[in-house]
Amino acid sequence: MDGGDELFFEEHVVKFYRHVLDNWHSARKPIALYFGCSLHKPFSKSFIHMKTIRMLKKHNLDDIVQQFIVSEPLVICPRELESKFPAANYNFPPTRLGKIGREEFVRRLKNFLEARGAKYYKYHVSFMPNHHKDIFYEASENLLKIISVPYNIYQLPKLLSILKDLKCKLKETK
Repeated sequence: MDGGDELFFEEHVVKFYRHVLDNWHSARKPIALYFGCSLHKPFSKSFIHMKTIRMLKKHNLDDIVQQFIVSEPLVICPRELESKFPAANYNFPPTRLGKIGREEFVRRLKNFLEARGAKYYKYHVSFMPNHHKDIFYEASENLLKIISVPYNIYQLPKLLSILKDLKCKLKETK
């Protein structure tokens, strides 16, 4: 699939979003880490996603961090579903996002964050480019307290430090 705003309303995209919203269940990890999407599909083939995934595994954080990709037109994609159709089979450059698509993106993301994000995750960390971060912040306004890390390979140590601190906080509250 290749396109712009119309892809938000494409049958398979809507089914994917509804599945994530209504049926998908995470392993109840307390930290949600939100990435921006990438040109590469599955997303984990992008350099920065790959580095971050390796870092989480190396430091035993994978078991407490649920990874999500914030993406047009899918809206939200759990890492576990990134290689499924249509997540691994579309092209939607951010430059093609128009007014209607942006409004739908924010509306659906807000629905997800209200129904799932705010209820299931204690901490929310954003690690995404400004384009996706702006949409994420708009959708999460007055809903989530977000810890933001600049989306840059050189910020991975900062991301690691924040995640380790959150892990310590989780241990303290047990």
